[in-house]
Amino acid sequence: MDAAVRGASTPDLAPSIAAQLGKLIGRARAKPGTAESAGHGKPALKARRASRPDPGWTGRAGSVNTSLRRSPTMANERIISADSHVNPPKELWTSRAPAKFRERAPRVESTPQGDFWIVDSQVSGGIGLDASAGHKPEEFRPAGMTYKDMRPGSYDPKARLADMDLDGVDAEVLYFGGPVTSLSPDPELRRYVIQTYNDWMVELSKAAPTRLVGLAHIPILDLAEGMAELRRVAKLGLRGFHVDPFPDERGGKALWDPAYEPFWSLVEETGLPISFHIVGPRNTNLQQTFMNPAPGVKETFIAIAPISICEVVSTLVFTGILARHPKLHFVLVECGIGWIPYFVERMDQTFNKHRFWTKSVITEKPSTYWYHQGHATFIQDLAGVAARHRAGLRNIMWSTDYPHSDSTWPKSREALAAHFQDVPESERALIAGGNAAALYGLN
Repeated sequence: MDAAVRGASTPDLAPSIAAQLGKLIGRARAKPGTAESAGHGKPALKARRASRPDPGWTGRAGSVNTSLRRSPTMANERIISADSHVNPPKELWTSRAPAKFRERAPRVESTPQGDFWIVDSQVSGGIGLDASAGHKPEEFRPAGMTYKDMRPGSYDPKARLADMDLDGVDAEVLYFGGPVTSLSPDPELRRYVIQTYNDWMVELSKAAPTRLVGLAHIPILDLAEGMAELRRVAKLGLRGFHVDPFPDERGGKALWDPAYEPFWSLVEETGLPISFHIVGPRNTNLQQTFMNPAPGVKETFIAIAPISICEVVSTLVFTGILARHPKLHFVLVECGIGWIPYFVERMDQTFNKHRFWTKSVITEKPSTYWYHQGHATFIQDLAGVAARHRAGLRNIMWSTDYPHSDSTWPKSREALAAHFQDVPESERALIAGGNAAALYGLN
């Protein structure tokens, strides 16, 4: 959820921050972006688990609270976060930029109101909810934090592994952070930003191949450009990628458009899972939402954002994309799973009653495609785990969302144990890590 909030964080703090940024950055304008230890065997794994401190980190620079004890029901399971995030190093793009992009490449500007990402002289977003792991909810804010306030594990692989060990997490699938989804209208600058980020994902993955699974970001404003980058990252060895779930809201084509057919074929050819991370409901003006003083408006946006991803499932199913590409696997990210049993049933009802007059192009029940090709991640979802068989026992994957505000770090095993009170061990193993390991080749 923080990924969507991040794009609106700067206008939420206007006008005082915008005025300060204007002085510090010159032409910067408060404008939201157009969103979008290596290896371990079983002996080493057991040794690391035995040496893990109990969770209970009290803050960014706090200490371990040993009064918190891990539930014995989750003492030995291998747990893999199928959705964690990064905040790129401040100098990632500036340190590698060719001369022509030196002044336009993404960079961090520090102000009295916090750190802000600047891309091509425009404010892309602030640091806040996307760096709140370890902080109390009372301390959360959409912006106003700095890189000094965030966990170094957000960007440094050694620190990341240390935080994973503290949390008892064996591996993480790493999704985007920073300005990589704020797509520049300049194709050349856009390619530089995307390729530099994806190269960094490769570097993170190589730092710990069995524990860090960096995913590429593929822009699909220009399908030829996106397909070229997908071919490139597939050759580099990344194990998956993510795209904007609503590209037509950023100037691209809707996912149902026939122009995507070569893209879907390429996705199937690469064998890489394609992910759709939640960004918020359609037709939402983030700036207006987060500047709105009316009570409950912000909470409403945050609460309903995960469920809005159901449109992607319906599109992939009913337009025949999944039927035409049976080897294509997709992941719905940070959307939870409790709504899936109902929605799968609703799609089946729609097919049974309306396929004749709508001239449906699919020949099997929609649930067939979901169970065969769909996956979804959750952070905390007691209702979803209780309905795990209807959601799909092999379709659902736990995640920690580190270092975002919804994260269960550093008490993830405790959070999982609360879900698994009456869940058989074999099923716990699948949800906690087995399904993610199978999808991303970590077995």
